[in-house]
Amino acid sequence: MTNKLKFIAAISTLFLLTSCDPKELTSEAYALGKQSGEDWRNLVSEVEVLSQWAGESSGETIEIPNVEKKAACRAMWILIGWPQFGLDNSAQNRKEFVEGCMTTIGS
Repeated sequence: MTNKLKFIAAISTLFLLTSCDPKELTSEAYALGKQSGEDWRNLVSEVEVLSQWAGESSGETIEIPNVEKKAACRAMWILIGWPQFGLDNSAQNRKEFVEGCMTTIGS
């Protein structure tokens, strides 16, 4: 391998390692929780856009109840975390799923 290829491989590896939370690499529950929180945040954003659009034509809006982030992440664990992803319903997996979820769910 030439020096140029070694340099490109080293930079690529460094980029991949620094752009990812280290816990994501070691905990499937954490990674799935993080993805679930991001999906929830995106859904809320989409509903807000739809609500504005619907409100302009009908005068009514769609309300999303405000929930405490940790409670929402715990509920996601119960509803989709272990049943859908097939993870063991252990205290450690639950804790890591909730931690991952809270990093992305938003405020």
